[in-house]
Amino acid sequence: MGAVQVNRFRENRWVRGGLRAVATGFGAGRFPVAPGTAGTLVALPLWYWSGGWGVRHLLLLCAVLLVSIPAAREEMAATGSPDPGSVVVDEIAGMLLAATGIPWGVRPVLLLFLLFRLFDVFKFGPAAWLDARRGAFYVVADDLAAGVCAGLAYRGIAWLTG
Repeated sequence: MGAVQVNRFRENRWVRGGLRAVATGFGAGRFPVAPGTAGTLVALPLWYWSGGWGVRHLLLLCAVLLVSIPAAREEMAATGSPDPGSVVVDEIAGMLLAATGIPWGVRPVLLLFLLFRLFDVFKFGPAAWLDARRGAFYVVADDLAAGVCAGLAYRGIAWLTG
């Protein structure tokens, strides 16, 4: 039959610590009041750096999405909670997804930040369905749905206001 494979990569305490650091937005998720808002604020300098479009932004978004589920899973295992408030990498991913295609500026930042927090807190439609599910994938996916909704709402408002 063959030897049983052991994932020693996951056993490494440095890897686990790194994933937990990413999951908490390098400490933003440990903020005592509104850790989700603090995590969303972490996404703003990343959006500024990437410009909101182009290869740099898409690579950044892909990197955050790639590490978000394992990071959320590790923090969930460490805290024993099915959806710990300290996991904010999902807010970072959702905000970056909402910002895709939107150039950095004062008005876009303020409006998109408020829209994302609104859709993230109140969980409309698909975000509510995803939020009701269990697992690291759904912890991240509900914020991605909120990001899509916020991005679409921003584009609608921008179109209406010119």
